[in-house]
Amino acid sequence: MIKHKITIVDDERLFKAGIKLLLEQEDDIQVTHEASNGQELLDLLETPNFETDLILLDLSMPVLDGIDTLTELNKNEHDLKIIVLSSHYNDSLILKLLDEGVSGFLAKNENPEVVIHTIRKVAENGFYINDDILKLIRNRRLIAKTKESNETLTSREAEVITLMCNELTTKEIAQQLYISPRTVEGHRNRILEKTGCKNIAGVVIYAIEHNMYEVNITKFR
Repeated sequence: MIKHKITIVDDERLFKAGIKLLLEQEDDIQVTHEASNGQELLDLLETPNFETDLILLDLSMPVLDGIDTLTELNKNEHDLKIIVLSSHYNDSLILKLLDEGVSGFLAKNENPEVVIHTIRKVAENGFYINDDILKLIRNRRLIAKTKESNETLTSREAEVITLMCNELTTKEIAQQLYISPRTVEGHRNRILEKTGCKNIAGVVIYAIEHNMYEVNITKFR
């Protein structure tokens, strides 16, 4: 069985120990690294053989908080799946974090089954957006001018985007389009470049805001 490798970045020792205990009860999840602030995470990324599939990132931390950590990660173009942890969210903060390339969100008082479900979704598909965030994205599309792509997407790239929005993996997209997974990755990289998005979650948001994908609110549960 493939295990999803998780890194927890949080300064609260009790919370970190509790979520580690929760995650390691699952056969397909393994906590491989821990850090107490963003700087410790950045240092970990520079260590030899560091490997992680997903990062659980707290927002409120000493030394380097979650938002500044995201800024540093984006400067160095690290291709990481990040779920933000926080006790408090507001609409403007969520939109800012989405633009920064966050793949998902979890409240610190969330139900354990939702935590596991979200982690699996992000690890497998690159994003997980719940109904409330989908509605927020849809509202932003209606009231704000969305960013435009500098280059025109090809019909095949638009097709790949639709399949990504439908939560198909690279392998599944390759099978459906009768192309190789490597070709799918090539399309994915060009899509990211053309749209200016940082990750798959950003592409999904781009597709929603540009009416390339019709949102089904219950789709992402």
